[in-house]
Amino acid sequence: MGLLALFLGCSELQPAAVEAPDAADPESNARQVSRQGPGPAPAGRAGPPGGPQGPGVGFAAESLASSWRPELSVPTEGGTNHACPQGQLPVPAGTFLMGSSSEQAGSDESPVHPVFVSAFCLDKLEASTAQVRETLGLDWIPKGSDARGFEGGVEAGRGSHPAEGLTWEEASQYCQAREMHLPTEAEWEKAARGGCELGSDPERCDSQDLRAYPWGNAAPDCSKANHATLGMGAPELCLSDSTPVEQGGAGPYGHLNLSGNVWEWVADAYHPRVYGVGERRDPSGPSSGETHVMRGGGWNTFSSNMRVANRFHDLVLGSAVGVRCASSETERQPDPVPPLELVSVSGTLHRDQPFSGRALYISVFDAQDQRGGMLPPGMSPIAELRLQPNGRKSQDFEIQVPRGGEVLVFGALDDGSGAQKEGFHAASGSGGMGQTSSPVLVDGPVSGVEIQVLVRSAQGPGVGPGPGKPLAPGGKKPGPGPAR
Repeated sequence: MGLLALFLGCSELQPAAVEAPDAADPESNARQVSRQGPGPAPAGRAGPPGGPQGPGVGFAAESLASSWRPELSVPTEGGTNHACPQGQLPVPAGTFLMGSSSEQAGSDESPVHPVFVSAFCLDKLEASTAQVRETLGLDWIPKGSDARGFEGGVEAGRGSHPAEGLTWEEASQYCQAREMHLPTEAEWEKAARGGCELGSDPERCDSQDLRAYPWGNAAPDCSKANHATLGMGAPELCLSDSTPVEQGGAGPYGHLNLSGNVWEWVADAYHPRVYGVGERRDPSGPSSGETHVMRGGGWNTFSSNMRVANRFHDLVLGSAVGVRCASSETERQPDPVPPLELVSVSGTLHRDQPFSGRALYISVFDAQDQRGGMLPPGMSPIAELRLQPNGRKSQDFEIQVPRGGEVLVFGALDDGSGAQKEGFHAASGSGGMGQTSSPVLVDGPVSGVEIQVLVRSAQGPGVGPGPGKPLAPGGKKPGPGPAR
């Protein structure tokens, strides 16, 4: 695949009532929408390098029609709810359909499979800055890469906003201090998608149980989730900030902001092949691992990250990430997969002009995520690295990636011009972009990768962002947050 950049944009807002209990008033939500002009691109599972796209390509709602298979029609195995502590809402016991094999899904989201989850309770709201500070101590400041609202105490007006910038360890500590725990990845997705009791047949899973978003199957807009909308033109943030945790669209069981506002940590260690390992009942992912899963997308994350099946992890540059806690007495079952093994991929980037500017991004994609030889809009990298440009015409890199299979490696230079109002293009590719000429096998450490970064002489399509971050060439995972 040659060097092709994808210009992602925002569609015109289509305010719509949220079809869920306890949803925020759409008119109130609409008043918060901030129509952003071109500037530092929002982050998110963004548009990676892809094939040529004509003007007028917009974000379409995820279609899960191709994900349904007759063998998914299994009994719901329903059960009773737990009595929940104050601030939490029940998620009933039963079966739900986990994953996606749509055109927008990454290879780590399939196969779609039935999962049984016992009854549990989940915080209705994302944890606020004030709640986390009160629980973890007044002198506590989050150690994550995108911490906001804590300097010198809780910043004025931010106490009701979600805590932002927590590490996985800090999120776990917060839940443990409340005598709760992080939800498992399966618990989180069931709360966001809803169980098989909600479809057209309450006794069995059916195709209506493959809901794409917490609110159903309509495409994301700013009345449903606080995020960066995609459509025609430049990407636009609904609001260049999080919203208070009490505001936002509701999921099938009444929880707010399961999509958008901030990413949310879950308990599981990440593994790209954890699906399809056999029957899964109250699964908890690999028994160990240092890479952890985030779910739900954030305010600076693209529409494609709003999908309930979208998986994100911290091998990609951290984004605006917070926490909500779960409670249950269920014994979780580790999935029979080994911990994720990482190997190094190293090489050199070359450019006809010196590498200079704000940042140099290395983004690695699973070659299986190509569609017809191209990476579609919204596909995410499996690893990402941010380097300081060295001022020379070549620059070495080394990045850790999951072992196994083939990958595509991209380099993109943010030379600082992406913030200009005129002739907008995505920040991460503003100084040029390049990729490996063919997939790279990573069964072990790889060295000697060579990438030519091509500098565009005229304004061309922009490069999509990385999930939850500024426009890096990747998507599902974030890059550094946009300038504020």
